[in-house]
Amino acid sequence: MNNVTFRRFLFFLFFSSVSLSLWATEIDSLNYRLTNRAVSLSLGAKREYDSYLSPLLYKGTGFSLMDERVSFLSKKLNNLSKYTEFDFSASVTDNPTNTASFLSMSLRGFSGVHYHLRPLPRMSLLLGGLVNLELGGRYQNRNQNNPYSLLLNANLWASVMCYYHIPLRTRTLTLRDHFSMPFVGVMFSPNYAQTYYEIFSEGHYDGTFPVTSFGSRFQWRNKLSLDFPIKICTFRFGFVLERSVTTVNDLETRSMDVSGTVGFVYNFVTFKGKKKIPSEFRNPVE
Repeated sequence: MNNVTFRRFLFFLFFSSVSLSLWATEIDSLNYRLTNRAVSLSLGAKREYDSYLSPLLYKGTGFSLMDERVSFLSKKLNNLSKYTEFDFSASVTDNPTNTASFLSMSLRGFSGVHYHLRPLPRMSLLLGGLVNLELGGRYQNRNQNNPYSLLLNANLWASVMCYYHIPLRTRTLTLRDHFSMPFVGVMFSPNYAQTYYEIFSEGHYDGTFPVTSFGSRFQWRNKLSLDFPIKICTFRFGFVLERSVTTVNDLETRSMDVSGTVGFVYNFVTFKGKKKIPSEFRNPVE
């Protein structure tokens, strides 16, 4: 993929995300919406393989901080919701002989829309799509010539979420599962035996932004959680499983993440711009 095509693809992703947000604001200009927000911390086992940096599989520990938000597009529409997520992750992994390490970090943003189905009285099934952008990198502490590997990709994902509410005598638990998988995208990858000096200093960008699909990028992500309300807040406990395999430009990467999560969930309302705050809400700055 050349630079012009890559810029057009990024513009399409940006335009799609902005259009969804503007549409949500426009159709809801006279109403206010409740936003469900979950902030969680994950810690678990991480496996990484990057043939550009090393021929060995690295194993270690990783953590991530995740911020998820779900809100209806309009107070008048109870079957379309907007989903946004920001995820920062970092990990340290070692090779089998503990003589070299990977230090990995990445920042990802997701945005999308889901359509709501209610097949059972206490169940909501959400079907939709997401767009994401990821920026990060891996550092290998033993390499002299090429110690870095850049993580840069953008994808369109299919997304399915399921909420099931479990009423108890004094509270209601919420079980959620969120499965997503990218089906098309673009990523940065050097050509085989190509250095980053050749790419960024000499401008040899040909072939470094290939389009990916199931054949060249197989990835899936599953988040299973249980929301448990107590007097002062609602806690979230769960697991995150993510698997990624890419094969482009005769280079291969593999990663596997199995983590436990803990966090908290709450609902809030925001009033933006010229939107008048309803009388039943008290403004703390007035």
